[in-house]
Amino acid sequence: MKKKIIGYIRTSTDRQGNSVTLQTHKITDYCEKNNLFLDELIVDEGLSGKDIKKRKGYHQIMEMIEKNGVDTLIVLSLSRWGRNLKQNYESIEVMINTDTNFVSLKEQVDLSSPMGRFMVNMMSSLYQMEREMISERVSDILKDKKENGKVYGVTPFGFTRDGDFLVPNTTEQKTLNKIQSLRTKDVSYQKISDFLNRNKHNKKNGKKWTRYDVFHIIKTERKNIPNG
Repeated sequence: MKKKIIGYIRTSTDRQGNSVTLQTHKITDYCEKNNLFLDELIVDEGLSGKDIKKRKGYHQIMEMIEKNGVDTLIVLSLSRWGRNLKQNYESIEVMINTDTNFVSLKEQVDLSSPMGRFMVNMMSSLYQMEREMISERVSDILKDKKENGKVYGVTPFGFTRDGDFLVPNTTEQKTLNKIQSLRTKDVSYQKISDFLNRNKHNKKNGKKWTRYDVFHIIKTERKNIPNG
């Protein structure tokens, strides 16, 4: 199968400076100057970078790349291709693994050149730093919530989230009491789950209880849960 040279264009409704006409001219001009035959020009028109699910052209190209069907992908700028550093780096990593060249005209990224590969390495370092900074911020937030008695993570069964705090859920507390009562009578986890399902004691997600759910409820220390 012949690998294609693809141009990708994206325009958003709030920015007229990067029109389809302008991007088409820049991409075709680059191809002419470098003796490249542009096989296809794919356009996502009137879509924000955030609308990744709606960008059919983007997904079409990524599918072609994953099937090793693209020789070179040409875009006007990184901002026209990916939503952010994470998306750009992850998609370029796929291109590297499939031996697909990527060209971004404004940033002068060209994976076939030493400078282009250097810029991708820089992007990788920035991406790693961004991930570590986000992880650190999340860790600090969770630590702050825990120290101040605020809820974090999944809301446990038996409680309802009220802002940053947990309050007992009356209906679920009755279910918890029933589970504890049956267990003190040596009723098996399976029989307890059968009882709960038969008597319509609902889980938070509406799914049926299993013996493993009951086991988890029994083994989870809940007396300090309202304090996070």
